[in-house]
Parts: sequence; structure tokens; C-alpha cells
Amino acid sequence: MKKRALLFAPLPVLLLAAASPIDRLPAGPAGAIVRRAIEHTGGWPAWASRKTVQFRKTVIRYKPDGSVERRRVQWHRYVLRPEMKGRIEFEEDGKKIVFINSGNQAVKLVDGRLAPTQEDTNQARNNTFGSHYVFSMPFKLTDPGVHLEPAGEERLGKGAIAEKVRVTYDRGAGDAGGMHTWWYYFDKKTGRLVANNLKYEADKYDYTEYLDERSVAGLLLPMRRLGYEANEKGKRGRRTSEILYEDVRFDVPFPPALFELPR
Repeated sequence: MKKRALLFAPLPVLLLAAASPIDRLPAGPAGAIVRRAIEHTGGWPAWASRKTVQFRKTVIRYKPDGSVERRRVQWHRYVLRPEMKGRIEFEEDGKKIVFINSGNQAVKLVDGRLAPTQEDTNQARNNTFGSHYVFSMPFKLTDPGVHLEPAGEERLGKGAIAEKVRVTYDRGAGDAGGMHTWWYYFDKKTGRLVANNLKYEADKYDYTEYLDERSVAGLLLPMRRLGYEANEKGKRGRRTSEILYEDVRFDVPFPPALFELPR
């Protein structure tokens, strides 16, 4: 009897270890919407098989009159698993800026020198974690500590109808758990992620459109995003930003030194 117990006791542990993160999604309507979005984007196995990603990201900021205030080209590299690591490089005012995130800590380098202030550290953390988070949608909605609630439907342009999901996070979940509230919009016909409205401070909102979907390594990814001022109902104001993704490549082998923090 003891031998039989030893043989069968590990089975539940093995089953738990084999469970997919998608199993964390709730059984109700909000979970069904996100499951459909993940399938539209390529499915969980296609995403889970990717170990790294790199891309060129162009960030355009607009003035209130609609003219371009700033255009910045960045190079992003991320280790997707087993744990997130990130590196962003760009030039600003004639200086080379590098953000490095080891997964636990982040730093900012300016012309190869460590930037010393807490503001510099926060900038490195926010940019690396934030860009990784947005690029990884809708798969990030399966993370531990995520709470999903159905938030009704909304008619968008050209007769499209979006199903909305309200997203909050437990405090301590990820890098900004408990600090933000998101509303994600998914096309009712296809499941495609089309927009989100973010409450990032009290009475401050940012609305983002996801456009120009393309197939990359078996995944359907938006190559362009437009950002707008907004209110709590997702009503858009003026356009504030545009982001373009180019040269997206998965499973690029990165030397570990890329993500090591300077001593």
C-alpha cells in the first residue's frame, strides 16, 4: 500500500505543473473574451514557444496643434522566458541612452555611465516593463494577480462593435499592481484587440488604438498604435502619440551580458 501511495501521490503535482497560464482566466464572459483574443492572435502555444524578441520602435509625440514635437527611434530586446529581461537603446540630445532590466532591477546608462538618481531608475523600470507589457498583449492578461470583469459593449467606427473587459491587478502583482485600471476593447466578430483606455492617475486617462495587424512567426501583431487624451468613458480627445513597430524578430540569441547590470 505504501508503494502504491508513493507512485500516485506525485500525479496532482505533475498536472499542476503542466497547466497552462491560460487556465487562470475566469470561466465567465470576460475570460471567454480574452481566450478568443488569444486564439485570434495565434494561440497560447505559438506565444509560449517564443523565447526572445527584438524590434525597432519609433515613438512620435504630437504637439496640441497636431505637429510633431519629437520623433525617437529605439531598439528593444527582451527575454520572454523563463523570466523577463529587457534592454532599450536610443539617442537623445546627442547622448546614447540605455535602459537595462535584469528582471529584478533596472538601471539607466547615459553614454555608458550609470545615471544616479531614483528618477533615472524609475524611468528605466517604467520603460522596459511598460513596453514589454504592451507588446505582450493579450497574453499578459493571463498573469497571476489579474482580475477581469466584463464591461459591456461599445460601437466603434465603421459599424464595428467592441466587447470591453475591465482589468485590475492585485497590489504587488507585476511592477505596478494596484496602481492602474485598464479597459480593453476586443472586436466582437474576430476577437482582435482594437483599443484600450488606461486610468494611470486620478482623473487622468489615455486611450490607445491598435492598428495594422501583421503576421510575424505565427502571431498576429499590431504594428502601429495611436494614443489620445481621453476621459473615464473612453471618449477620445486630441492625438498625443504614434508608435510604429518594425523589424520584429523572435528567438534571436542574445548574449547574457546584454542584460547584466553594471557594477
